[in-house]
Amino acid sequence: MRTLVVSTILILFIGIQLYRGPGAKSVIDGDGAGYYAYLPTVFHYKTTDFTPVFEFEKSHKSLSYDGHYFHQHGDVLINKYFLGTALAISPFYLIATFYSVVFDMPTSGYNILYQFAVAMAAAFYLAIGLLATIKLIRLFNYEKYIALMVIIVLFFGTNLFYYALVHPSHSHVYSFAAVSVFLLYSRRFFLYLKFSDLVFAAASLGFVILIRPTNLMILGALPFMAGNAGQLKAGFQFLTSKWYYGVVSLAVVCFVVGIQFMFNIIQTGSVFVWSYKNEGFDFMRPHFLSFLFGFKKGFFIYTPLMLAIFPALILLYMKSKYSFFTIFSYLIVAVFILSSWWNWFYGDSFGMRAMIDLFPLLAILLAVSIDRLVKTKPGFLLFLLCSFLFVSLNLFQTYQYHSGILHHDSMTFEKYRYVFLKTGAQYDDVLGSDIEPLFTVPEPMQGFLFFEDMERKLPDFTENGIIVSANAFSGSKVALMSEKNEYSPTLVLGANQLIKTISPVYVKVDLHYNLSEPIPGNSALLVYAATNKKNQVVFYKTFRLLQLPEKETNRWRESNFGFKVPAWDKELSQIKVYIWNPAKSKFMLDDIKIEFFLTDEI
Repeated sequence: MRTLVVSTILILFIGIQLYRGPGAKSVIDGDGAGYYAYLPTVFHYKTTDFTPVFEFEKSHKSLSYDGHYFHQHGDVLINKYFLGTALAISPFYLIATFYSVVFDMPTSGYNILYQFAVAMAAAFYLAIGLLATIKLIRLFNYEKYIALMVIIVLFFGTNLFYYALVHPSHSHVYSFAAVSVFLLYSRRFFLYLKFSDLVFAAASLGFVILIRPTNLMILGALPFMAGNAGQLKAGFQFLTSKWYYGVVSLAVVCFVVGIQFMFNIIQTGSVFVWSYKNEGFDFMRPHFLSFLFGFKKGFFIYTPLMLAIFPALILLYMKSKYSFFTIFSYLIVAVFILSSWWNWFYGDSFGMRAMIDLFPLLAILLAVSIDRLVKTKPGFLLFLLCSFLFVSLNLFQTYQYHSGILHHDSMTFEKYRYVFLKTGAQYDDVLGSDIEPLFTVPEPMQGFLFFEDMERKLPDFTENGIIVSANAFSGSKVALMSEKNEYSPTLVLGANQLIKTISPVYVKVDLHYNLSEPIPGNSALLVYAATNKKNQVVFYKTFRLLQLPEKETNRWRESNFGFKVPAWDKELSQIKVYIWNPAKSKFMLDDIKIEFFLTDEI
């Protein structure tokens, strides 16, 4: 079975790298670039200050790059992510460095060899996670073929496939591996009460925390891992009777997690550094139902295979009320915690990526359902049918997300319905973005509220396309976008109007539009552009005017935008906010309101 799992992953890894083609050069991207940043910082730049990596990334990214995972802390730039993922990748990084030297390639950490190294690291830890999950399922007395069925549907039928092979620089596949090993040795400890199993569980728990600190909550699954109250009690009695074993195990956890604290001391002089500035949990407003069933990122919407855990819970209740209540209560608490994060949908992601870290635990529930289902011929056929449908849907939507058909963070039911089972260039990147959330309420900047109702000449707006119209939303004038007017009335703020801010600025734009004809490819964009004193565009961000392509015309509608932009520094000479109509379609704009806010981020 081990050979089958490893060879399958190897074949898929090779196939996906070949499919990527030139895209293989950008594996290290998104949040994954933040997790990875420790390696070039330490090994290439030989520092603990992330400024060189930030500058390197900024020079190679688009003008909308803001390095959101870096924060200023005193005199150094720190990384909000823990270093566990980078530590897991480090052996592959060093191999890539060796071959970069051999082939006389740059050793900055981002050439094609490093990209392949990260992809290989993810495949390696995927194999560890799946093999450990098989052993874990077997320890719950399920046959080998059941365990194999579970990991097949778990891998191909969930977003684990995407984050292991398509976007491998994120932390989730590494968390999946660490959690699976922790649960495996925890289960072994409760079954056999061996000190060696306790030590391995402690070491893997340390890595679980070092990769994603919030995954410490996996400790809440230990009562379920014990199997029954007697084995749970025996495990604690073992620790109390041989207290030095517990001390050693705690020391192992602290030693592993201490790697982060040592880095913090070298970097800042402080042991504890709260790197997630202006981010946190809001336990008074959890998004429990949206987290599970919402079309933005809902767990069961984008991973319908996991609906199988509901019959599993019923079967557990019938078989062992202890197992049912321990796993059910844990899952409720875990989802409550995860859905209380300020950005409850976890930003750009395919599906609910925060749940991947719990897949080794959920795999046991899948085994409960599959084991019962496949024992009869009709049940086995139903299993094959459901598996085919769920796996096919997951792989298809993986392709859609990778191609930009599914929006990276702003899906709704209407958008999901519009692109459901759709492919083709006409569906690529046509969906609009939601208002960007903030953890804290921004403060309005006094004197930075601008309202263009098209009725009179304003000193801060150009007058592009303003005409008299009987169909105006308000008053008697509109801005007509057409073949002659590619750009809307533009808000232009010069250096003498801008104020210096030490924190990012939040921009809110509200406007009304009326289509005279559909906009091809939904190509009309709201644009924010910032220029420095050398007349260079230093930041450029765009948003679709419409949330999805519209065919209905001659009706006034409203668009709302909210987004964060870099702080206004002394080098900034001008900012512009406007609507760009590259397709030169015909539509009207009215009542454009633009307001700027200060955030408390530093």
